[in-house]
Amino acid sequence: MSAADKSVLPDSPHHSILIFGASGDLTSRKLMPALFTLWSEGFLLDDTPIFGVARREKTDDEFRHEMQAAVSRHGRLGEIPDDQWQKFAARLFYHRLDLDTPDGYVGLHSRVEETEAQLFGPDVAASRVVYLAITPSLFLPSVENLCAGGFKPAHDETHRLRVVVEKPFGRDLSSSLELSSGLNRLLDESQIYRIDHYLGKETVQNILLFRFGNAIFEPLLNRNHVDHIQITMSEDQGIESGRGGYYDTSGALRDVLQNHVLQLLCLVAMEPPAVFLGDQIRDEKVKVLESLRPGSDNIDEWAIGGQYVGGTVDGKAVNGYRQEDRVAPNSRRETFVGMEVFVDNWRWAHVPFYLRTGKRLPARVTEIAIQFKLPPLHPFSTVECDGDDCGLVGSRPNSLVFRIQPEESITLSCSVKKPGHQYNLERQRLQYQYPHGLAEAYERLLLDVLRGDSTLFTRSDELEAAWRFVQPVLDHWETEKFQPEFYQVDTWGPQAAITLLGNSGREWREP
Repeated sequence: MSAADKSVLPDSPHHSILIFGASGDLTSRKLMPALFTLWSEGFLLDDTPIFGVARREKTDDEFRHEMQAAVSRHGRLGEIPDDQWQKFAARLFYHRLDLDTPDGYVGLHSRVEETEAQLFGPDVAASRVVYLAITPSLFLPSVENLCAGGFKPAHDETHRLRVVVEKPFGRDLSSSLELSSGLNRLLDESQIYRIDHYLGKETVQNILLFRFGNAIFEPLLNRNHVDHIQITMSEDQGIESGRGGYYDTSGALRDVLQNHVLQLLCLVAMEPPAVFLGDQIRDEKVKVLESLRPGSDNIDEWAIGGQYVGGTVDGKAVNGYRQEDRVAPNSRRETFVGMEVFVDNWRWAHVPFYLRTGKRLPARVTEIAIQFKLPPLHPFSTVECDGDDCGLVGSRPNSLVFRIQPEESITLSCSVKKPGHQYNLERQRLQYQYPHGLAEAYERLLLDVLRGDSTLFTRSDELEAAWRFVQPVLDHWETEKFQPEFYQVDTWGPQAAITLLGNSGREWREP
């Protein structure tokens, strides 16, 4: 084993990992490269078996060859020496299984047990991690068949089975509750790891440490000093090939805002937990979600839905949303969401949170921008020019920005005096820039599952609270009354989203 920090190693020395949906894109692009990196860096023991499970016919050697190509293409460690890969691949196995057919699970269980006995010894009780990289319709049938096929451990050994569930966790409140109810009927909540890969990103994890580990900043993050907070998750791409059918039933609200954006809001708004442990942190996140309220009584005034139309980007013509492959020609599905929301608690009362996510915007960027209030008196100013148009500009608000992607960083902006004989201002930045080659989010999250650390995973009551908040918007946008406002590609969304902030004299940042 390498010199990995023992405090972040798995909680048990013996694990088996099963990936359901091993022929899919997620396995080749994210999961297998992450597992190979964990093994290469000493966080995964040499004798840990990894079983790819899918319905296609395939041999172990074929699976190993495919995964070698995938890791070489998508991994972050560069060229892999053949002897190193062969050592890792010796613990890769493939098992053909129809996931919705109960009979096959007994054979899978027998093979896993036989392999564990060969690798760990006959008397070792290994823990199993089952990753459901499959279509949501198979989540419950797969877990039911797992439990019936011999994988469910005794009541006092629940830690020996951990099931990782990829989003979407339902498509609305009722389906989410149904899924959670079904999973909780079969498994203990502590065995369910609902994964949101954004929470594995380095800057996201640093939000809590930065907030609660610095006596300078923590007292400033409240209604007395913060004017407003913006959370942006923008994409410059449209609909990827083949995803139009999925996206046209989902949209930006379900696909991104309900999960990724609200999770970021929770981390920047939550109170410090009594102890820095998984359940205590998630308790505080639930309190934030339960404190959310809309920006007004009229949904159309605080929740803006938009849809991009065709135009030109970098000199090339691009389709509008309705011209994308497998999208209905009269679709009303939103590709942009902008919201004004409030957190009704003592810390954040009357501080607006502005949320936006969308496709075909000018840049691919995710950030949280905290804008502070101006001082009560700000007598200094300077002359700034935009072409031939010049004028006096006063002090600008300080801002604290967590850039999550790309080029991860934490930046504090402030006004200082320009060198010279006059009191002219200029804006300067204090910045921590993350180094290149950061661990991938899936590496951190998979390691946390092996460690039994649920801090960065979504609990059922947290999920329910998020769906409860967005459900009225979903209901309204499914009616004929709703028509998304069109916006041109390569712009920052519809005019109504600009007005959302402009009504209070604010404006969106342009990252």
